[in-house]
Amino acid sequence: MGSDSALEQLHGIIDNMEYALGRDVDVNGLEIDSIMMCAMGGSAISANIIADCCSTYVKIPISVNRSPLIPKWVGAKTLVIISSYSGNTDETIEMYRRAKAQNAPIVIITAGGKLKEIAEQDNCPIMLLPQGLQPRFSIGYMIGYIAAVMSAVGFPEFSRRIMSILDSLRNYRNFLEAPGSVAYLLADKYKDCMPVVCTENKFKSVSLRWKGQFNENSKLIAFNSALSEFNYCEANPWSKYKGNKMRLIVLVGENDLSEGGVVKRAVKNIETLRFPFDLVAVSGSSHEERVFRALILGDYVSVYIAEMRGIDASDISVITELKNRIRNV
Repeated sequence: MGSDSALEQLHGIIDNMEYALGRDVDVNGLEIDSIMMCAMGGSAISANIIADCCSTYVKIPISVNRSPLIPKWVGAKTLVIISSYSGNTDETIEMYRRAKAQNAPIVIITAGGKLKEIAEQDNCPIMLLPQGLQPRFSIGYMIGYIAAVMSAVGFPEFSRRIMSILDSLRNYRNFLEAPGSVAYLLADKYKDCMPVVCTENKFKSVSLRWKGQFNENSKLIAFNSALSEFNYCEANPWSKYKGNKMRLIVLVGENDLSEGGVVKRAVKNIETLRFPFDLVAVSGSSHEERVFRALILGDYVSVYIAEMRGIDASDISVITELKNRIRNV
């Protein structure tokens, strides 16, 4: 681990993304009809965010694979992007082997490890991540590199949309770092509870990120859910819940609160339960801007919780020990 604190690494995410967006990728005139992004854990969040953002305007299938098993439809016209910060995740290495066996073109995003070694042996394009980051704080590089790869194979729209909002995201980041910001206020609410992040489907990747950051940075048990599921099957248990340990967070885009919409109906349903919850509505000029503002808001909330609880947000000793035990077994 590098010497930078969690807050320093968090501050750099937007700048890292801009750097990675500008990288050139040599794909030798590759023609594709689908993209599959392969990763595990926190590395896969970048893929989920991109898939969510691109679903309405990229005209080829974009999927996320979190399993060492590669679907049989993957072949010579499916671009497979494999991300692993350490390069030593067993499942990710198996993804590489199986995708290669199915003759798929592959691009690797990693900081090193076994994945880098075997990719170099096979002359596979590699986008190198810098050493010394916590993997979860490499998200800016990972998103930027995937966007750069997509641009290289003829799908630059996502890169253009992200480039257009970078200055706005920096301003929002600076706002969140100011004392008394909304991130501090939310951290104070959640520091002693078990957060449950509930979102609309197009924000699902963000709720996964919030959950993961609560787990890894704040060292809190946390869950995520979907508003559509809440409307149909989760309202009943929440209506019976009388404790105060779990706290429901409804995370949405500000433009999703129109009367009669899915989000507004779900919020009204929650209100009828007379159960305390927080409605966090994130503004922005586009879906991408709202997604990325929501993402960094959750990151700052989770790190501020760690500070308030006197916890080192960068500590991953438990995860490291668990991985070592799994490998020894």
